Amino acid sequence: MTEQTWEYEGYRPADERLRESLCTLGNGYFATRGALPECPADDVHYPGTYAAGCYNRLTSEVAGRRVENEDLVNLPDWLPLRYRLAGGEWLTPDTAPVLDHRQTLHLDSGLLERRTRYALGEGRELSVRQLRLVHMADPHLAALRTEFTVEGGAGELEVEAAIDGGVTNAGVPRYRELDGRHLTRVRTGTAAPGTVWLRCRTRSSDIRIGMAARLTARAPVADLPEPSRAVQRLTLSLAPGRTATVDKTVALHTSRDRAISAPLAAAVERVSAAPGFDELPASHRTAWNQLWRRAELDVPGKREPSCACTSSTCSRPSPRTPPTWTSACPPADCTARRTAGTSSGTSSSSCRI
Repeated sequence: MTEQTWEYEGYRPADERLRESLCTLGNGYFATRGALPECPADDVHYPGTYAAGCYNRLTSEVAGRRVENEDLVNLPDWLPLRYRLAGGEWLTPDTAPVLDHRQTLHLDSGLLERRTRYALGEGRELSVRQLRLVHMADPHLAALRTEFTVEGGAGELEVEAAIDGGVTNAGVPRYRELDGRHLTRVRTGTAAPGTVWLRCRTRSSDIRIGMAARLTARAPVADLPEPSRAVQRLTLSLAPGRTATVDKTVALHTSRDRAISAPLAAAVERVSAAPGFDELPASHRTAWNQLWRRAELDVPGKREPSCACTSSTCSRPSPRTPPTWTSACPPADCTARRTAGTSSGTSSSSCRI
């Protein structure tokens, strides 16, 4: 760990929820937890994306009582990107031997880097490096670069990327009896070769959400939309020591955006016009540098003053946050809860993620 980075070494399932929270990236408009893209939500992992001002209220029956819960909605998950040897099982740190694992949060530039090395058997190894950003200059964009390098023998690697609309708010175990299904009318489709989309809306607040993803690689991309997942697949031919790269660029719009009538059309247009990953980090870093010049704190006697400032940067209004909205970058256990008496008895209201 240095003044400019937070580093986490080794893979420890018990620590994953905490690491995901601490490695969340955000820009004031939306934020994404630092979950591993190949791992679905379960008792260890909890991927989550949240947009400023995107709340929804539901009523649940719990132990014979009606309970209202208003949540910052977990939006469709844009992260999924999993991989496997041709015909094999999907590789994750929970299912395959991990030789090395490291996550690095670059505080000065708002970039999350991840490196994992898997043992494939018969002397072969697969190294995976990922670089992720939630763009500070263009608040509707996010991107993920994944680099695969095999050692000890050639082989084919199957890669599947997706936008997942089947997500729920289920990050806090004690509130799982409450209804966390905030999204409805999920639809998926293909906008152009290599670009898929997903649209949905919240159940009671009726906020419309549009998300589009572009996948690029030196291999043909097959677009295969499913009922609640916009799926893309490709196969990489890996040669020993040579790196193959897959880039995923995503755009997000909601009906709360200013001067907008069709969030999905806006998302498709934005992701289609977005530059490639080689160019995106430059404008992202420039925006972060400008933010640091305004926000960095120097604390006398403390070697790493930037850490305290950065840990809350994406959970406070940034230059990208609409002035009337509350920006949020919530960890999995950040919960506000209140109870109130009513004429028909006692009801509970909670705000969860």
